[in-house]
Amino acid sequence: MPPALVILLLAGWVERALWGPAVSPAPVQVDTVLGRGPVTRSIDDAVTIEPAIDPLPGAGDGTGLAADAAALAFVRDDTVFRSADQSAWFQIWERLRAEADAGAKPSGREVTFAQIYSQPQSYRGRRVRMEGTIRRLQEVPAPSNAIGIDRYWQAWLEPAGGPASPVVVYFLSLPAGTPTGMRVDMPAIVDGVFFKRWAYQASDAIRLAPLLMATGPRQPPRIVSGRGTSPLVGWALVSIAALVAATSLALRFAAGKRPPFRRHPERLEADFSAVSTTDPGEALRRLAAADACREPSP
Repeated sequence: MPPALVILLLAGWVERALWGPAVSPAPVQVDTVLGRGPVTRSIDDAVTIEPAIDPLPGAGDGTGLAADAAALAFVRDDTVFRSADQSAWFQIWERLRAEADAGAKPSGREVTFAQIYSQPQSYRGRRVRMEGTIRRLQEVPAPSNAIGIDRYWQAWLEPAGGPASPVVVYFLSLPAGTPTGMRVDMPAIVDGVFFKRWAYQASDAIRLAPLLMATGPRQPPRIVSGRGTSPLVGWALVSIAALVAATSLALRFAAGKRPPFRRHPERLEADFSAVSTTDPGEALRRLAAADACREPSP
């Protein structure tokens, strides 16, 4: 066993040195503090000059949008909800609900927090996918609308891989048994549509968060196989088993040939069947008679 323990320790050291978990770099922190107050004006005839939208590859003709490009053009980043946002807002909800009723599988481009935060115009109205952990989930009322939506579920999602800044997600419905409240810890995958970079009042300042719209959260698949295994572990176990087997054979050989195994114990009287016994009293009487027959010596 001592050689086996030495080999096991050496194998563990080699595994950690060669196949140890790679240390992932710390996520880049994003400063989400809004430098100015949120824009709340909604004057239709106001003139606002903004950079041209940088479309995603393959969508330069305006296809792939969940709402009309004209309606999306009125959406402004770094603001709270505005009346000018409602046209695109409810168009997206109507599209998402129709796709859910038709049984279409949601699909979108997998994005990171930094991508949608730094390029909101490029992703506005387009389908995206994010994974993370829902930390807060609560019901909020919906404004009056013509498509029959009376409420949403507002979720605060901690994105997988960081940074430590939330993504706000609005859901139309929740699966049965979904936990809700101000303190939630639920891994989720969000297949939805990016709407805008939304301004909200945090505890320390006015901050910005990407805002997504989705029909509902999905649970990530469970991992059933082990992670981080390597062939070295298998070889180490085989070596230990071989050493144990060799040690057992050596001890058996050193002890010599063992007596055959007896399944049932033998009768005790069989061991004394060839032994003649004499009664002690009978032996003494014989000795006394022999002494009596002896003649006295002169």
